[in-house]
Amino acid sequence: MKRLIVLTVSMLFALGAAAFAQHSHSHAKPSAKPATLTGEVIDLTCFMQHPDNATGMDHAKCAKACIDKGLPVGFRAEDGTVYLVIGTDHEPIAATIAAAVGKKSTITGTIIDHDGVKAIAISSVPTEVGVVYTCSMHPDVRLNAPGKCPKCGMNLGKSKS
Repeated sequence: MKRLIVLTVSMLFALGAAAFAQHSHSHAKPSAKPATLTGEVIDLTCFMQHPDNATGMDHAKCAKACIDKGLPVGFRAEDGTVYLVIGTDHEPIAATIAAAVGKKSTITGTIIDHDGVKAIAISSVPTEVGVVYTCSMHPDVRLNAPGKCPKCGMNLGKSKS
């Protein structure tokens, strides 16, 4: 009886260790390289289902709604390459990227190419190309991305000029 109990406990321990070993996974990126891309944020569902009209300002409202629902986000670079957009370290990105849909934007991150799927893990929020952000109290502060004024801490707004 004692042997049966020891054998049963040993088998359960071995099965538990095997299950734990299969659950753990590596976050090593097969081929990752930093990049800055210019293009457009897109929702991949609409892009794949009706590509002829799933980009640009005409589709921005629908794309934002799809992204807000949690559908996959993509980035179509100027060269036509489409990337899956992912957050760095499993962070969600929908809320930070949806505002850039339909506009020509620049995105910075790490490109990952794995088994034929291209993705970019974003490290900076997309900025609209050609837009300058300024401080209403300090018009000399001119940045190419939204944020806070380095002089007073106020939120920067889009410049009218």
